[in-house]
Amino acid sequence: MDAPTNNLNLEIDVDRMRPIHHKWWGVIVKVVGAIAIGAILMAIWYWGIEPYEARMEKVLATLGVWAPIIFIGFFILTTPWFFPESVLAIAAGAIFGIWWGLLWVAVAGTVTAVGMFWLGHTMLRGPVERRLAKHPKIRAIDDAASEKGLELVFLLRLAPINYTVLNWLLGVSRVRFKTFLISCAGMFPGNLATVYVGYAARHTANLATRVKGHQGLAPGDSIVHEITIYGGLVVSLLVSIIIARIALKAIKQAKPAG
Repeated sequence: MDAPTNNLNLEIDVDRMRPIHHKWWGVIVKVVGAIAIGAILMAIWYWGIEPYEARMEKVLATLGVWAPIIFIGFFILTTPWFFPESVLAIAAGAIFGIWWGLLWVAVAGTVTAVGMFWLGHTMLRGPVERRLAKHPKIRAIDDAASEKGLELVFLLRLAPINYTVLNWLLGVSRVRFKTFLISCAGMFPGNLATVYVGYAARHTANLATRVKGHQGLAPGDSIVHEITIYGGLVVSLLVSIIIARIALKAIKQAKPAG
């Protein structure tokens, strides 16, 4: 079981993780960048996936309740080995919509985190701890998390730290399981933003298809609804960035020197 940890990059130096920017205009730049990435994803959906959407929907309808189960299973099997959690969150938003997508991502993320915590406390404790021993600043975070408990662990969840790396770190830490489990709620803001990107990408692709076919807005849709959708996307991205910025500052103040 030692092999999977060979490529584990656990170098988390909070001092080098600068706040998103020191000026609010920097936050705006980040939001614009995130929107640009969302636009690229929408284009990929429109030209690469949308032509197969009807077939995909038919398959999903056939799968029924198995669709979220398969999604959760794939999430559990891949993200501990560094498959990007954000990619799956975006896919969930496109496939299941905002709220169901967010629910399945939250369930999958929490179950995966618990599984990694168990592995870190049992079979993989030795290999991962040997890796951590080479990085004093990571050990300092462990000491602070053990001392301050839920406060710091929750902040780590809110900060822009790699999902998999953080789970392995906390999995071999002295943090109590109850604290670890409650802290998983800190994944919510980031999950909401990425799931929303997937939902908006699919909505835009569908809207573009209707406009291309001169069908106009879907029945029951309106300009106000469209503004709400894209306004919600901007707000969710902005809130996620601001929370990450605040969390990083709080972590720097909370962790011990060393």
